[in-house]
Amino acid sequence: MQYVLNRGEKGKVEVKVDIPKATFVVAYGDVIGSFGKEAKISGFRPGKIPEDVVENHFGTNKVLNETASFLISKNLSEIFKKENIVPLGNPNIAVHSLSKDSPFSFTATLTSKPQIKLGDWKKIKIKKVKPREVTEKDVNDSIKNIYDAWKKSQESKSEVESEEGASGGQPSFATSDAKALEVKKASEGKKFIYDARGNKIFLKEETKVAEEPKGSKDEIDDNFAKKIGARDLKHLQELVKSDLEKITADQVEAKLEQELFDEILKLAEVEIPDILIDDEINRIIVRITQNLEQQNKKLDDYLKEENTTLDALKAKLRPQAEKNVKITLIMDEIGRSEKVQVSREEIDNAAKGVDESKLDEKQKSDLRNYMAVSIFQAKTLELVKKAVTAS
Repeated sequence: MQYVLNRGEKGKVEVKVDIPKATFVVAYGDVIGSFGKEAKISGFRPGKIPEDVVENHFGTNKVLNETASFLISKNLSEIFKKENIVPLGNPNIAVHSLSKDSPFSFTATLTSKPQIKLGDWKKIKIKKVKPREVTEKDVNDSIKNIYDAWKKSQESKSEVESEEGASGGQPSFATSDAKALEVKKASEGKKFIYDARGNKIFLKEETKVAEEPKGSKDEIDDNFAKKIGARDLKHLQELVKSDLEKITADQVEAKLEQELFDEILKLAEVEIPDILIDDEINRIIVRITQNLEQQNKKLDDYLKEENTTLDALKAKLRPQAEKNVKITLIMDEIGRSEKVQVSREEIDNAAKGVDESKLDEKQKSDLRNYMAVSIFQAKTLELVKKAVTAS
């Protein structure tokens, strides 16, 4: 085999492969032999059928195509390994010559996973701050906003979620997603706190105590707490405080990760193929669509509200998508260089919470591959954070 490889921009690769006549003839005979082992032809025992009979039975074209497919797969695999190429998707194959007792040649075009030039990321140092303390005022403000949203939903006869937390789970809140979006849009730039679900609840403008309806605070009691799923007001306060503490801790962790990613991006050089950016944009669109569905809205409705188009939305998302892809590729490179491993036990443990009874074998394999990648990424991120974080 001889080949000529050309690399273009953004991972574009073209490789022209020439296979001599002798190699093709041997492969052609091997294919006929494999067909003969499985063929059922009257008057012959499987595995004992003459080659010309097998060839006539299946047809020359079928044998030629199977031979070409075998040689393409075998030779590209060797070339990719030698040239350190990881294809993104299946290569496009153009066959130049394919006939019996002749040389065989083809050209494969593909997009390769990009090479990453990574600097010394271990020199990065990021100070981790402690989460701020959740005060009694934070809890009371959050409950007050939960109450206001619940009260408003009652007045507008919105669907009320209740009793889910009576067995000790998180309380369910009767906030209308559509109303929540209206509040968020009308209140940009204002102060906010989080309710017990982690939703942003924007605070009202400060008003005088005398302007508040009398008895409004008195209604935030055990009875109200039970209506939204808590055992009593004290239990609701405990749940809200626990959730707010988790949210503040998550915010600190998210800030640390963002600082880490910003610093790593400065050290690495990588040219991102368009195919990866487009895939990430599509994933973001899927997440947006899923979030809208939870609000009983469609993507088309959202686009009309924002006075934009799908193409314009994708263009707006492109810079963030490119950044996401870069971070993923860089972290994967670090994980491989640091020899991060994922054990079968870790994958099995992750799969315990998933009902695989209705999945076929391919779906199960895809699921476990996804879990393996997710665990690998999580372990790599934890390794990097420990290495660069200063107390």
